[in-house]
Amino acid sequence: MAVMTRGTALRLLLSATSGVALALSFPKAGLSAFAWIALVPLLYAAEGEPLSAVFGYGWFQGFACYLLSLYWVVITLHRFAGVRPLLAVGPLLALAGVLALYPGLSIWIAEFVTRRLRIPIVVTFPVAWTAMEWVRSFFPIGFPWDLLGYSAYRDLSLIQFAEFTGVYGVSALIALFNSVIYVVVFGGHARRVQRLSLAVLTVLMVAASAFGVARIRQVERDPAVGRLKIAMVQGDIPQTIKWNPLFLQRSFTAYVHGSEAAGKRGADLIVWPEAAATFYFQPTDRYPAMLSTDERYRARLLKLAHDVGEPILFGAPALGVEDGRLGSYNRAYLVSGAGAVVDYYDKIQLVPFGEYVPLRSVLGYFVNRIVAGFGDMFPGRRQTIFTVKGARLGVLICYESIFPDLSRLAVKRGAEILLNITNDAWYGRSSAPYQLLAMAAMRSVETKVPMVRVANTGVSAVILPTGEITARTPLFVRTTQIETVGWRPERTVYTQVGDLFSEVLAALMLVALGLAALRPARGAAVG
Repeated sequence: MAVMTRGTALRLLLSATSGVALALSFPKAGLSAFAWIALVPLLYAAEGEPLSAVFGYGWFQGFACYLLSLYWVVITLHRFAGVRPLLAVGPLLALAGVLALYPGLSIWIAEFVTRRLRIPIVVTFPVAWTAMEWVRSFFPIGFPWDLLGYSAYRDLSLIQFAEFTGVYGVSALIALFNSVIYVVVFGGHARRVQRLSLAVLTVLMVAASAFGVARIRQVERDPAVGRLKIAMVQGDIPQTIKWNPLFLQRSFTAYVHGSEAAGKRGADLIVWPEAAATFYFQPTDRYPAMLSTDERYRARLLKLAHDVGEPILFGAPALGVEDGRLGSYNRAYLVSGAGAVVDYYDKIQLVPFGEYVPLRSVLGYFVNRIVAGFGDMFPGRRQTIFTVKGARLGVLICYESIFPDLSRLAVKRGAEILLNITNDAWYGRSSAPYQLLAMAAMRSVETKVPMVRVANTGVSAVILPTGEITARTPLFVRTTQIETVGWRPERTVYTQVGDLFSEVLAALMLVALGLAALRPARGAAVG
């Protein structure tokens, strides 16, 4: 039986410290400065170690990070799915274990290429880390939660260059900062590497900050071409009663009162959160007899819009049939002030293990889904651009806001304001609502389009094109807040070219891996 040496134990401790520090850089703790040094202990732990051990240190770092930053998974499963706490820990361990593969692969790839091709770690590590973050948004289930760049969401002057690179560019800058600190402070790295890397980092940091300051001033100075008074109706419906038919009248009444108040205060558009209508709302009034209650509430909602005289955008489940199978959609509807259905949008990026089960033939028997009231859901296939009083609106439902490409495509297709409707009641008072808000803020930085976020239990807010979060509501408060949102004819580089920056880094990583695999192993690499 292998015995852990004192050196190995120390390196594992360093890896865990790196993971904990990185987790604390995200909300709710929000110690964002930690992100700029959090990866230094991991780089130190990996130096000179066998590549198999390097992967293990990276995996351990990721495991520690995601255990701490995703702890709310246990809360969700226990409180709202009735899973015993000890059993609820299992899915958290599994999720953290899978996500930890990416830091493990990042540091392994960086060290492998550095050792084989003699490329300094200060180059290989930021490329590998950023490329693997981009890969994580697709495979195996698509879960780009708490990417490194999101830790800087409050550093507005520093992150404005994300309009060229997306959040991945911010991740790359932070990874580079960590790498430079490592090569300058630790190890036997060549003086020329230390000096050049420090010089490059200094130039990039100064350039990013200078650009950010100038860009923010420009955005604030440019006049809006149009404005829309948007009412954010935060119903604060507890998840424990949300889908209980006995409380349908109570839940609906909360949104009726909020909408009537918004109409009296001159709102141009009234927005309800995701699944605020807790009944099946169909595009037409053709309902089977068993859904007569849903049909009545549909009529009441349309009458509400007519009586208020203003359009209402709201979330509701809808029934559908695909390939002969009955299922449902997580849908956003727009009804006019005349009480007619204008159009709808079906959520495209469904929540794995919540709204659908990946690899159902393998995992379906073992998975106990947590989204009561929906069952298996069909994904949407088109982005709908709604028009309200001259403003073109793109909708993101729930955690679709953490996928940069969805908001980018909506803006590219004409959206001038983004609406993010969500139900964060699942997470209680944990860090998850704040993490979601931070990630959503980056979408406005990337596209320079404002976002209005309307959440069932909060946090609702307006996010300016610079990423500044305004008009925040507290958690678990019923409120209706009206904000005037202006828009400008803006199309950023990121809106036009998408994830080209991260795609180039991924291509460079693959090329470097291929070349490194062809190069025989040799002595110690230069730092």
